Amino acid sequence: MPDRCPSCAAPWVATATRCAECGAFPDDDAVPPPPPFEDDAPASPRPPVARPAAPRAPAPRPVAAAIAPRPAPVATPTPAAPRIPPPPTPEFPQNLDGYRERLRETFGYPEFRDGQSRVLSGLGQGDVLAVMPTGSGKSLCYVLPALAVGRTLVVSPLIALMQDQVESLQAAGVSATFINSNLDRAEQNRRYADFVAGRTALLYVAPERFANAAFTSGLARAGVNLLAVDEAHCISEWGHNFRPDYLQLGPVRERLGNPRTLALTATANPQVRRDIAERLGIAGRCTEVVTTVDRPNLTYGVERQDSVDGRRRWVIDYARERRGLAGIIYARTRRGVEEMAEALQSAGIHAEAYHAGLPAPQRSRVQRAFTVGDIPVIVATNAFGMGIDKPDVRYVIHLNMPGRLEAYYQEAGRAGRDGDPSECTLLYARADRRFQQQFIDDAHPDDATVREVWKQWVGMADPESGRLPYDVGNREPEAFGMVVSALRDSGLLDATSLRLTSFDAAAAIDTSSIRDHRAYAEARLREMAEYAETSTCRRAVILRYFGEQATEQCGSCDNCLGRHDTETADDFPADLYDRLIEIRDDIARRSNRDPFLVFENRTARELATFRPRDEEALRAVWGIGERRAAWFGVELLAAIDEWEAAHPEATPPVLVTAQRPLAPRGTVRDAGPDVSPDDPLFTALRGWRSDRARSEGVPAYTLFSDRTLRELVAQRPTSLQALARVWGLGESRVRRFGGEIIEVVRGVERLA
Repeated sequence: MPDRCPSCAAPWVATATRCAECGAFPDDDAVPPPPPFEDDAPASPRPPVARPAAPRAPAPRPVAAAIAPRPAPVATPTPAAPRIPPPPTPEFPQNLDGYRERLRETFGYPEFRDGQSRVLSGLGQGDVLAVMPTGSGKSLCYVLPALAVGRTLVVSPLIALMQDQVESLQAAGVSATFINSNLDRAEQNRRYADFVAGRTALLYVAPERFANAAFTSGLARAGVNLLAVDEAHCISEWGHNFRPDYLQLGPVRERLGNPRTLALTATANPQVRRDIAERLGIAGRCTEVVTTVDRPNLTYGVERQDSVDGRRRWVIDYARERRGLAGIIYARTRRGVEEMAEALQSAGIHAEAYHAGLPAPQRSRVQRAFTVGDIPVIVATNAFGMGIDKPDVRYVIHLNMPGRLEAYYQEAGRAGRDGDPSECTLLYARADRRFQQQFIDDAHPDDATVREVWKQWVGMADPESGRLPYDVGNREPEAFGMVVSALRDSGLLDATSLRLTSFDAAAAIDTSSIRDHRAYAEARLREMAEYAETSTCRRAVILRYFGEQATEQCGSCDNCLGRHDTETADDFPADLYDRLIEIRDDIARRSNRDPFLVFENRTARELATFRPRDEEALRAVWGIGERRAAWFGVELLAAIDEWEAAHPEATPPVLVTAQRPLAPRGTVRDAGPDVSPDDPLFTALRGWRSDRARSEGVPAYTLFSDRTLRELVAQRPTSLQALARVWGLGESRVRRFGGEIIEVVRGVERLA
């Protein structure tokens, strides 16, 4: 056996058949990377390490260690041996002209969005930490550099998220791929080889993949030019979705040769941002780009619903009004998910359940069907969170209040990623706060519980290396992260590799970090409750929480719109209400619109209760206004007159409305031209896009977005040159299906 590894020069253990540092065989050549998936460390969880039948004889150790019941494992990893330096990193562009040209040619976008240019400029100088809201185009901040410098490694938390992003990039002609456990080993190795050879510009992986030492070492030798960490708040214990497997990214970055790094998240207050930078090893020298968290296209609302039955009825009514539109309904528990999904199905609404307790194939099927549009409504726990990159989700409902605003903002932010108007509604009862307090209690164990967990871990750790089983986090899922933090702070655990540094079951444990984190979580819960209970602008509460200036009123949340200023009587005439709903549905059919876009059920209740007698009074009814009054007001007033003529004894209550001066809204992203949904070309192009996407087995939005669809209808291009100027297409899409689009346009024009 060699004295040192021929690939990475680390010391060779005499009894080993492979290098403990990089996984290479003794006769491996020093240049090509080793096979990525043959290492002893698995890329995904495996059963606990088997304990030997009898312990080995203890090795000589210092007297001070003799009190330990068995030899302590090595407290720190073997000092890093000299490594073969990776190839030099290409220079990142110093100005944005090349990026801007690529943005137009490949993606069909004329200019950068807010924040994108600042991130790209920052990468020209060094590392960047960026906080940009969902739907702001974060992915282009590493895709464009990848096209310029190659070999960009993207750390992404969930399989479905990788697949959606890769499909969208491939539709635009970008060389991108992913590696995850759904692929067989041969396909994983093929994709890996393409990436290290430079044939693929972008590779998406989950953080667990770095448990494979050979995988990481091969990347280090090939040279990673850009490391992009998506959902970077997962690395912070102060973030709302802390994941211990993200803790290894700092050491992994070092092993990769400290490549240029981009950390991206939609939700991070200053404390979380500091933690991200420190744990990735970029603190003090990275550029911070923090854009507004405001999503002007989202309407935020809260509905007070104290009973489970009341919440279900509300959701069923709401979903019926939006039949066929994509929506996500979040529930706190698996049982709540299944019961809500069953209630929707019984009401004739196409909905499916999704939670971590379902078989993996079923979860994959449901998620894929939702993504491609075959299932319009998903009822899910927050396990359905980061895996969704579907741009046309029109509403998100929370059946229960989350524990902090970051979580609510991110989950609600699954709506309206395409920039079109969408709704985010929280169903709230004050009892929700007690439930969330219980979750905080479960996630922050007391000293006795931490001690008991420590004793269990001492008993299950490998007696030689101190490594814990890979599934140890599944045994204490609520408290796992906090126990890891306390043991790390006490010097008893290497949190990155999950190796114990002592076997002393009676060792002193510092639990102050758990107490500090509990206080932090309880403060976040108070702020979430403030959002739910405020009578002021809800958007302002969100913006202030994230440290931004906010106007007194946004003009688009439920409080600013005055939705709770008047109460509709519970005893409105049901027959008039039913007649008004019939009129609404008939108008919706005639105009090829969804019923809720004509007016909502609440508007029908208001009309049936207050029964306006003229157009001026009609305009004052919630949800009507001047445009709807002019459009179909005559029909509504005629129906009300007819009902009152048949019920002369009925006297409607007086309608009192609160007139609020509305503050100017924030800058709304240009949503493109306003196109009628009953335009024949709109219908034809939408149908062609659905058919083409179905034939390719991909979501329709990966071909082009709804904004692009509206641009096509407005411009009506009849040549490839004209088509290339349409927002959101780009050269690759024009080459792939430009001819088909032009045929659709010409066909509609011939029939006009």
